[in-house]
Amino acid sequence: MQSTEINWTELTWGAVSGCSVIGPECKFCYAETLAENRRGTPAFPNGFDITMRPHKLVEPQRVKKPSLIFCNSTSDWFHEGIPDSYRDQMMDAMLAAPRHRYQVLTKRAKEARKFFSTRKVPECMWLGVTVGHSSTRWLIEELQAIDARLRFVSAEPLLSALDLNLDGIHWLISGGESGSHLSDPTLLRDRALVKRGDMKQGEARYILRDDRGDWVRSLRDQCAVAGTAFWHKQNGGPTPKSGGRTLDGRTHDGMPTHVPDALPIGYVHRDMAGYGLAAAKGEKEKVQLPLLLP
Repeated sequence: MQSTEINWTELTWGAVSGCSVIGPECKFCYAETLAENRRGTPAFPNGFDITMRPHKLVEPQRVKKPSLIFCNSTSDWFHEGIPDSYRDQMMDAMLAAPRHRYQVLTKRAKEARKFFSTRKVPECMWLGVTVGHSSTRWLIEELQAIDARLRFVSAEPLLSALDLNLDGIHWLISGGESGSHLSDPTLLRDRALVKRGDMKQGEARYILRDDRGDWVRSLRDQCAVAGTAFWHKQNGGPTPKSGGRTLDGRTHDGMPTHVPDALPIGYVHRDMAGYGLAAAKGEKEKVQLPLLLP
């Protein structure tokens, strides 16, 4: 279990690692680069090949403070290389520590729907799909067919304008792509929400593009109409912080508080990634990371 700079969660839990390309959002996968660069190390002995890590199944019970836990920052829970029996073990680990909220995000929604056709989604699980391009909008329909207490969409990396049906979707995260590959002007032009600013004119090094900023504004507005909480993670660029995370002069830190008991007890937004996230009563608040039992 590790702390993370992903600003919409608190901890990452890697009971499985590894994945493979499945859609346009995957082309510059940070997790693949990370894992392959560390192939042969204790952290990633098999690089980005599917690897079960059963020794990590006890980790949720060791976290004392109720927390938001992103379950698959370097994997996809519903990858065909992961047996259902192991998914059952990961769910058992969640149910052994239901004080947490477990964020499971997939690009393989058909497999998730099939899996949950014979199983109940744990109430402590948030189930989401990645939809960053118009060609993958259909994943939302698969998610909507699953009887989950909380469903969410991650529109990151946001690669096109999206017109979405958000019925039954409780939370949406938007974000521009980030990574060192965006130092390439062609890739920056083709995939990023940001462009190089004119620093001589007082602009930041990277600024939100006018046209693609409208992609984010549209999602914000669609969420407002649908009653879906909206979180804008980042504008992106060569690093996650290159373009900041403000949209029209403000941050958007919506959490699905309208879903009863959706959040862990006592949860507040943390100033985790240096973005100054709004905590309770509009104050900045540093929250101590969860303590691990020995």
